[in-house]
Amino acid sequence: MGTRLRNVKKTAKIGGKGKLTDVLIKKLTKYYGLAIRRNCESVENMKKGILATYYHLSSTNEKPRHHNCPPGADSWCKWQVAQALGENFEHPPPLNPEVQKCILPIYEDLSRDDLLERCLGGHSQNANESFNATIWRLVPKHLNCGIKIIEMSAYLAAGIFNEGYKFVLHCMQDMGIIIGQQSNKFANVHDNQRINRQERRSFERTKEARSTRKLEKLELLDNFQEEEDLFYGAGIAD
Repeated sequence: MGTRLRNVKKTAKIGGKGKLTDVLIKKLTKYYGLAIRRNCESVENMKKGILATYYHLSSTNEKPRHHNCPPGADSWCKWQVAQALGENFEHPPPLNPEVQKCILPIYEDLSRDDLLERCLGGHSQNANESFNATIWRLVPKHLNCGIKIIEMSAYLAAGIFNEGYKFVLHCMQDMGIIIGQQSNKFANVHDNQRINRQERRSFERTKEARSTRKLEKLELLDNFQEEEDLFYGAGIAD
């Protein structure tokens, strides 16, 4: 979702204040992920949840579009909460009409049945991404490496990805290198840290906290950029 939104922002030139900012892209990406994780038992519910976020942010007082939002007083949708409690609700400014037009095809494409079927059961994490990251740590993309180095790195990455740093010790042993206590200790500590880190990241609260911190940083950067635009612009000194 994030990549598609950034691409359309660039190609359709819909960036800038009040349009498709980096903060909004992060927010939409977060909502897309939440819609999948909260409804991972059903493709239809996932699709409904994904489209609910789009129509929710496109709603106005004159034209509320909360038909896909969960009803009730405990809903995440404030309009539905107000309806359940019999209260009035004032909509915030909706998405820019140009932004709505450009991102709707993305929402429709990323809510296809064949795509969402892969997420049933909550298995939305792409293991290949973690494997690729392991390779790039050994051979960074910005460095020029030959085919032999790439192959060796891929073999090492596969071993580390599946067995941890114990695999590196086995390779060293096969090469005739004597393994000492410090090497064993390093491998054990590193593997335990990796397991603990992954378990910590698996908690929903931790994920949401990280996402919230990222959004806060992006909002702060956007505010700085808006302030700078007031002082740095064409003809500002005239």
